[in-house]
Amino acid sequence: MVLKKPGFKRLAAFLGLNFCLSLAICAGFLFFAGGHPLELAYVSAALVSNTVMLYAALSLVAAPLFLFAAGRGLLVILAGAFQMTLVTDVAVYKIFKFHLNSMVLNLVLTPGGLESLDQGWGTKALFVVLSAALGAAQWYFWKLSEGLAERPLLRGRRAGALAAVLLLFVAADKGLFAWGTLYDSVYITRNAQLFPLYQPLRIRSFASKYLGVKLDKEVKGGIDLKYSGLAYPKRPLEVVPPAKPLNFLFIFVDSLRADMLTREVMPETWAFGRKSAVFENHYSGGNCTRFGIFSALYGIYGNYWFPMLGEHRGPVLIDVLKKQGYDLRLYASAKLSFPEFNKTCFVEVPRGDIYDEPPGEDGAEKDRDISDRFISYLKTRDHKKPYFSFIFYDATHGNYDYLPGFEKFKPSFGVSQLALNKSNVEGLKNKYKNSVYSDDHLVGNIIRALESTGGLKDTVVMVMGDHGEAFLERGRYGHNQGYSPEEVHVPLVYYEPGRAPGRIRTLTDHLDIVPTILPLAGVKNPAEDYSSGRSLFSHGPDDFAASASWDSAGIITGTATLEMPLEAYKGGLKVFDAEYRDVPKGASAFTPLILRFQKEAKRFYK
Repeated sequence: MVLKKPGFKRLAAFLGLNFCLSLAICAGFLFFAGGHPLELAYVSAALVSNTVMLYAALSLVAAPLFLFAAGRGLLVILAGAFQMTLVTDVAVYKIFKFHLNSMVLNLVLTPGGLESLDQGWGTKALFVVLSAALGAAQWYFWKLSEGLAERPLLRGRRAGALAAVLLLFVAADKGLFAWGTLYDSVYITRNAQLFPLYQPLRIRSFASKYLGVKLDKEVKGGIDLKYSGLAYPKRPLEVVPPAKPLNFLFIFVDSLRADMLTREVMPETWAFGRKSAVFENHYSGGNCTRFGIFSALYGIYGNYWFPMLGEHRGPVLIDVLKKQGYDLRLYASAKLSFPEFNKTCFVEVPRGDIYDEPPGEDGAEKDRDISDRFISYLKTRDHKKPYFSFIFYDATHGNYDYLPGFEKFKPSFGVSQLALNKSNVEGLKNKYKNSVYSDDHLVGNIIRALESTGGLKDTVVMVMGDHGEAFLERGRYGHNQGYSPEEVHVPLVYYEPGRAPGRIRTLTDHLDIVPTILPLAGVKNPAEDYSSGRSLFSHGPDDFAASASWDSAGIITGTATLEMPLEAYKGGLKVFDAEYRDVPKGASAFTPLILRFQKEAKRFYK
């Protein structure tokens, strides 16, 4: 009915002309996709589909504006601004591999920001010309729409057919993406962030529950590198395997925050720290498990999780060890298919070497089981073959389970998140501390098993948190909320045979683990060839820690923290001091660090 009204036919014509222009602009994103035929078919459908979705939202704003004469003028201005935003977004994506967000705007709007990105006066002049051209286009579209409104294209069956074609593109886009996620088509899934505000359709849980689709089958890694969008590592690795290879043991305790590493809460790990390097100012590369473990095993920023997942690319750490014949053994209390470590960190590890479905009524029992499994492996393994092992304890996450006899901190009780407040949080925190105390006992069992089998003579051992856990100290509970010290400041106990023990107070983070380990495995390349970090033992006072989440990132200097969105809908930059108190208008001081972050966040793209 709307299209039969003369006024709204003109609006439809005006928006239709702009739709075609937006399609042409957004076609620029196609240059950042790969060249595989399936990928090209998908991104072409997604281009049209995403533009349809954008215009569906734009129409909700345009329709009421069109009702008034003053509003129509504003509509023309709005349409021009929208087109210029798309042009800017394509340019931003080319430079940063991010879409427009307040972090990017901070760089662009800060004096000298564009120059620091090697985008000088020529870029500014080009944007002025483009703005003028888009403004002229809007004036022309408005004039042209009056005549087009009377054309038969916008009437009856033709209008319906046009709408049906557009909806077909939407259906093809969503259907292809859903199919791609179900069957691990990397040529589809790796493009989930290609277009601005794109909304992918994921139906894995639905398909598993109602359609009987089995999701946990062994995943095969490896995209044809000629279609890859990544340059990881930046250069081929030069590796000279050591004559006496070391073993590597990574022990992660979920949600383990730095202040738990005390003689009272973690006596076993604390004692082990007396013969190890203990990093007191260490930060996770993420505020949740996904990005924390990713950053520790890849040594690169958490934003690379998405393309690595899309391409099923494993870390160079595993690649190097696998080529040297290491026995790869993974033990986890929680399934390694969620988060999708079976498609990222461990995609190259055979399913038979992964033990992630232990029996047990709760997390504490499962943690004990994986410890026992690893200790049994130590006693029976082939000592002529080096090993890499990953142990992931999960009892300290969520329910905070602990073994019988380990209720040291009282009162200890669970609290519903809806009922949690300052008056009852201490009981919940005590339950968390008991779970840490219980898992620390298991860590002690592993250390003793290593000592009894002579393993400490040739094994690098690390005990760390994947992220932390907040208990309303600053008004937040849990993790994945922000980048407070409780959420991202984690312990790291690092033991290396022959290295003197000590306590290190320089700022370090999970990105520095891989550059510390790979030289021990014979890699001769400089760290920047494969990592965004550097050796844990080569840090200075000017460093910052980078931490990530789904759609944001944190830059942590030790005296302040910048929280910045990686998506437009997340709002603006926020700065906090060392006590995590808001610092109004403090973002300008972080501009040089934002620039360094942005360059590193795109360095491993082609």
